[in-house]
Amino acid sequence: MKAGHNKHWRPGIRSSIFLWVFAATVVPLTLLVLVVTAWSERQHIHQVDRQMQSGLDYLVSELERRLTFERDVIEALAVSPALRRFVEVLGAVEDGDTSRLDTLRRQREALTGFLEEFQAVFLDVGTIRVLDRDANTLIKVRFGSRMSEDVSGIKPYRYAESEAVDDFFSGEIRDLPPGKVSYVLLPPSRNDYGFAGQAPMLDAIVPLQNAFGEVVGYLMVNSSGVQIDRILELSPRFYHTRLLVAEINPDLPERDGMLLYDEGSNLNFSTAHQTERSLRELSPALYQKVLEESNGAMTDPAGEWRYYYTEFLPYPDQLISWILVMQVPQAEIIAPFRRIRMAILLFAATALVLGLLLANLGARRLGNPIVELTANLRAFARGEPLKPMRPVRIRELRDLQVAFEDMARTTREAEQKRDQAERMLLQSAKLASLGELAAGVGHELNNPLNNIKGLLSLMRRELREHPELLADLEAVEEETDRATRIVRGVLDFARQRPPHYQSIDLPHLIDESLALVQQTASDQGVHLSTLVDPRLSVQGDPTQLQQVLINILINAIHASESGDEVVVETHRLPDGQVQISVCDEGTGIPDEVMERMFDPFFTTKEVGEGSGLGLSISLGIIEQHGGSISVHNNAYGGATVVIRLPIEPPDRPT
Repeated sequence: MKAGHNKHWRPGIRSSIFLWVFAATVVPLTLLVLVVTAWSERQHIHQVDRQMQSGLDYLVSELERRLTFERDVIEALAVSPALRRFVEVLGAVEDGDTSRLDTLRRQREALTGFLEEFQAVFLDVGTIRVLDRDANTLIKVRFGSRMSEDVSGIKPYRYAESEAVDDFFSGEIRDLPPGKVSYVLLPPSRNDYGFAGQAPMLDAIVPLQNAFGEVVGYLMVNSSGVQIDRILELSPRFYHTRLLVAEINPDLPERDGMLLYDEGSNLNFSTAHQTERSLRELSPALYQKVLEESNGAMTDPAGEWRYYYTEFLPYPDQLISWILVMQVPQAEIIAPFRRIRMAILLFAATALVLGLLLANLGARRLGNPIVELTANLRAFARGEPLKPMRPVRIRELRDLQVAFEDMARTTREAEQKRDQAERMLLQSAKLASLGELAAGVGHELNNPLNNIKGLLSLMRRELREHPELLADLEAVEEETDRATRIVRGVLDFARQRPPHYQSIDLPHLIDESLALVQQTASDQGVHLSTLVDPRLSVQGDPTQLQQVLINILINAIHASESGDEVVVETHRLPDGQVQISVCDEGTGIPDEVMERMFDPFFTTKEVGEGSGLGLSISLGIIEQHGGSISVHNNAYGGATVVIRLPIEPPDRPT
């Protein structure tokens, strides 16, 4: 039995509340930790993204400002007097005027000295070259010093570098717009970093024109990258950020993705670069993301780093871009939320413990009232008296107690109404049976009574001379009349005809009925009064309904003492019926009489004062009108008869 009992174990109220509170605290708090932390972490990451993007935007604006300044300086250098004088002489020599070779050498020396002084002022300028129209180097100044190899060529002047042999480069610079700064990549033979590395930046070049607008040479300037490195080093940082700059150059696969600046490997713009060090190798996912979107943020697939990047176009005339990348450890971004999670979990655990303690206390407070309610439910099911329940402060339990008491009361009232309905059904069946019996008995008795009355009339004429016998004869005649009235009442009870419906002014009908019984009431010292709605009307048989009212009023008057009051009230019910109440102040009706008062021939009056058919006939009339009649004792010590009638007859549509 114990095993079976444990198998079907069900928790009690205390265990259930404990389990409910446990589930209601652990699950929501756990979800709260997850949702709030995830939401806050996402908001924090969005805020960090905005900060990092703002830092990148600031960096882009600084680089743009620096490169614009450098272009302005180069354009100003291209139109400087020293360079203009050299260009005019160079143009004449290029056109075959060899007499100006000495002037060209003097101007060359003067321009070289000017460019050396220029580099001493503008430290970010790395290498300055002056080329002839065939891209041969005439002057080369690097970091404030002239670089001259004094190489001879096919021209009547000496070269500062070996003769140009790259026809592609020579053809490329011929198509450049004169007077404007353009950017080109020097061939490996002219690369200042040699064949071992790649220049981090393209060279700026400006075609030089003589007075006739002919291009006679080129000014080429290569940035040292010192100022660019300084801007990148001093840029605002958040967290332990690693800054990278990579070149995106789809036309030159060997430079596409090449790292130009990397704090992690001490790579900067002022040093030579190896093409093997590429963004594609550092993070293939980031490289692919950069090709799809020009700026944004992403976390690497391993979840170790978060990258913030933006695109910058350093060369106005080239489809080459730099990608500025800030690499931040992902763990450093979300580090604050580890502490937040621990704090929330600690709070959740504390709240859980407190919740369980309160649940245990609450279960104890809830247990006793529910046990009492359970005991009353079982007593109610067995039909036993209910025990009073102690009031509780918990609103839900109090509502439960009130609901149970209301249920018990309404159930008992329903049982009483059901019993009353059953009694009414039995009464109707009894009336129907008695009606059939009364019809037969009435017909059988009516004929002998008529014969007796005829014989009494003959005997009266024969006994006129015997007064002593006439007195006895009158007594017999009175009894015969009384028997006739009883038989007539029996026949009226048996032959209840259907009502003839017509519109009835209910207040008028009540006034007429009161007038008919007024003399009886006055003889007994009973006052009659009404509380009638003057607007009420019903459909019914006025003769039959008046008979009912008179029967009830006479009974009320007979039950009253001198000085009492009988009140007739009417009002409309919410269900569309009309209610007529006759209330007296008599002695009330005992329970045993209440059960039988609608029975035919039942009466509490003395013999000869009533036939016991008045209420039975009244019940039949009211039921034929589709209504109901009931009796109960009132608060004034008397009885109240309640008649309910539909406004429209039951077989007519409203």
